[in-house]
Amino acid sequence: MSVFRTAPRVEQRANWNEQQVSQLIPRRDTVNDLHRPRQALEVAAVVACVGLRAGAFAQLPLKAYRDRAGVPELVSPQPSLFASPSDTVVPSVWKTQMSLSRDLWGFALGQITAFDAAMYPTKVTWLDPSLVSPTVHGGMIEWRVAGQGTIDGSTLLHVPSRWVMPGNPVGMCPLEVSGLVELARRAQDFGRDWFRYGSVPSAILYSDQALTQEQADGIVERVLSKWRARKPAVLGAGLRYEAQAVKADESQFLETMTRVAHDIAISFNLPPEKIGAAISGSAVTYANREQNQTQFLIDSINPDLVVIQESMDRVTPRGMYAQFNTGAFLRSDLTTRYAAYETGIRSGFLTVNEARAHEELAPLPTTAPGGAE
Repeated sequence: MSVFRTAPRVEQRANWNEQQVSQLIPRRDTVNDLHRPRQALEVAAVVACVGLRAGAFAQLPLKAYRDRAGVPELVSPQPSLFASPSDTVVPSVWKTQMSLSRDLWGFALGQITAFDAAMYPTKVTWLDPSLVSPTVHGGMIEWRVAGQGTIDGSTLLHVPSRWVMPGNPVGMCPLEVSGLVELARRAQDFGRDWFRYGSVPSAILYSDQALTQEQADGIVERVLSKWRARKPAVLGAGLRYEAQAVKADESQFLETMTRVAHDIAISFNLPPEKIGAAISGSAVTYANREQNQTQFLIDSINPDLVVIQESMDRVTPRGMYAQFNTGAFLRSDLTTRYAAYETGIRSGFLTVNEARAHEELAPLPTTAPGGAE
């Protein structure tokens, strides 16, 4: 907006007062009603957190193993539920859907659409969690789905988040009772309105002559009409234009946004700097990328892997168990991998062809040096 002035300008600084700050803080008695999963995706920090975690799960292979005298043995061929769990999406997207549902709604619920001859699931389609209404009776969950009514639990795969409260096995989102999403959305709205309708005008027109309100409004309208037409405005003698700029940090909402993003990150056990929300003086610098990824895996991903694996074990054929291959996520640089292979081969617990298999290279002929198993 622009205003017309004939008096000297007095500098104005934007500062939040206590009333403005209190308007951003959700009331405790309504906090349970403030979490709306789809609205959470309007907050950049939430998108960054759930996106990072979903990307991690998507790239981790989920395989079925057998226990052979205490030694894990990869099942070959893999059960259909692990090799191709869906007829509509690829396995990486299937895992992404599960991760997003768990992070935003607190659970993923899949409908089993196909069984093998032994009545073990071979295909699972994740249901839209916004259409699911769980009810707990005596520790048991009754699942109702919009348009389908109550669903038989034996035809469902339930994977809760790791946030499972006693007496409520459904699972919950870590943001569900924090009010952080609502706070972030209010701060975003405040910032948008500040720059759109802020108390400090976007520009000021000065005149060295006394003008009536009608004359001032006419001048402003003529200038604005030129700007809208993307044409230069000619002010004339006695008029001077001055643009007003408000420093972003003076509006203080950016500081609030950073703090809220920081708290959202740690709600997911993510290092805040991983989503660009590190607070000054609190950033952690890791020695290298592999150490950074390891820390991310240990703090934010590993606890969920256990829950997912145990949930999958319930629908896995007897004698088998589910396990993620975290080595794919911690794939280090070329030099480090080759040094590790060399150590393994020299120590005798790794062969050349096993090392080549890790690099997706064809095995050497048995007659070639190092090719014999």
